[in-house]
Amino acid sequence: MRLAFLTAELAPHAHVGGLGDVARWLPRALAAAGDEVAVFLPDYDVLDPAGLPVRELLGPGDVAIGPLGTVGLRVLGDSVPGLPTVYLVSAPQWFHTGAVYGEEEEHFRFAALSAALAPLCAAVGWVPDVVHANDWHTGLTALYLAAAGEPWASRPVVFTIHNLGYQGLFPATDLRRLGFEGWAHRFDPGDLAGGWLNALKTGIATASAVTTVSPSFAREMLTPERGMALDATLRARGDLPVGILNGIGEDWDPATDEWIPQRYKPGDLKGKAVNTAALRHHFVLRDRPGVPVAGIVSRMDRQKGFDLLRETMPPLLARGRVQLAALGTGDPALESLFAGLARRFPGEVGYVAAFDVGLAHLVEAGSDLFLMPSLYEPSGLNQMYSMRYGTIPVAHRTGGLADAVEQWDGRSGTGFLFSPHTPEAFAAVLPRPSPPSS
Repeated sequence: MRLAFLTAELAPHAHVGGLGDVARWLPRALAAAGDEVAVFLPDYDVLDPAGLPVRELLGPGDVAIGPLGTVGLRVLGDSVPGLPTVYLVSAPQWFHTGAVYGEEEEHFRFAALSAALAPLCAAVGWVPDVVHANDWHTGLTALYLAAAGEPWASRPVVFTIHNLGYQGLFPATDLRRLGFEGWAHRFDPGDLAGGWLNALKTGIATASAVTTVSPSFAREMLTPERGMALDATLRARGDLPVGILNGIGEDWDPATDEWIPQRYKPGDLKGKAVNTAALRHHFVLRDRPGVPVAGIVSRMDRQKGFDLLRETMPPLLARGRVQLAALGTGDPALESLFAGLARRFPGEVGYVAAFDVGLAHLVEAGSDLFLMPSLYEPSGLNQMYSMRYGTIPVAHRTGGLADAVEQWDGRSGTGFLFSPHTPEAFAAVLPRPSPPSS
């Protein structure tokens, strides 16, 4: 089967969050199973080739995509049997902005990716059997294929929701610039009347099938409480979204990890202890045998539930129950929360405001606990990394966290789950310090 996979991120080349990780591993798994997979990624000026060669197939002015201008095509890496082909969609007017995300005209930028699929595939003589679009960035894909006529209009489009909270809103007056003049009837009439359209909602309504990244979240997003105002759109499809829990790749393995000072295998607590010492050194934490180090690696966002730590962490830190090593950037208020804890509890809390892949591996390898108090979490990946690294996840019972973590019952389990989402419930599941000899 020929599969076209459209994504705004691809680790390690253009990596911001979990979408980039899944875009790296899923196409590889499908290609290894025998499918012919092509990944289509914006050719950002900040893209890191990671040592791979880049070859131009079509110049940026070679292929027209309507009002959005012209695009070209480059190939990242050599053709290798059993691996996906990675195509870079070249459009300097849209993708040379100095960042993967964060521009005012995001809907135009990522519309260019979706609009380019059919004409670029036609230009290189490759027609996919299935198109796999991901998140709001590619929510207009099915409409662009329909507008391109056959054979594109009949290509099935699988639309995967990785995060329901980011929906890609844009003014209805931009339809002409997007190339959809005369196509207003394919968009939500209520949204049209309100003057704002929703790329994620459009992707849900126009795709052949909708999937998401865990069975629990597939159920949760059908409810008003977790549906982010899209539960009615999801239910109106008639077919329920399919939830498939994400997996993780081979680059997260403590036995082969090149980022950590001491590789180790399951059960090798001495090897893990070397990484704990390195983690404490990097985050300037006191050496306190028997006191667990809780790790955090995350985008600093309200969704991640870190507001719970405002109330729970100070008394735990003051009583010496836990140390904290946190890594991540994002919401200034949450960055300030962690920076404030580090100032208030020197030697007990360390915070690095950065996106650092190598340091993220050290946090997973060196921590005893990994905190994931997310308000909602469609899938989550760090709870899976943690279990592979012998680090105990402490997570809110929601979405993919509930699907991946088996609650410890005193005899078996892989982590600690809490519910409801309150400071008291969170604090109650945190393990107490143990004697150094345990």
